[in-house]
Amino acid sequence: LKDNVRPIESAIFKVQQIRGVEFDWNEKSTELQQEKGHDVGLIAQEVETVLPEVIQIREDGIKAIAYEKVVPLLVEAIKEQQTLIEDLSNRIKTLEER
Repeated sequence: LKDNVRPIESAIFKVQQIRGVEFDWNEKSTELQQEKGHDVGLIAQEVETVLPEVIQIREDGIKAIAYEKVVPLLVEAIKEQQTLIEDLSNRIKTLEER
């Protein structure tokens, strides 16, 4: 069902461009979405520069994130980090053996 399958490249770099934030829903959001109180999330405009395919534009014109589509980026970033960790561990081991 899928064509042109390839890994997400530079995943760590992309993750570093996105901020996880805490925020309080304001009065306008309460009127539009019935969201209220304190919450956590990402900023749609920041995510859009990294993964535009996860952004949805609602009927009212407000940008929203399809959070489940951010998971593949995080998976690839973790894999990149693990490779770096293993490389650094091997370098440390080699230096300690000298």
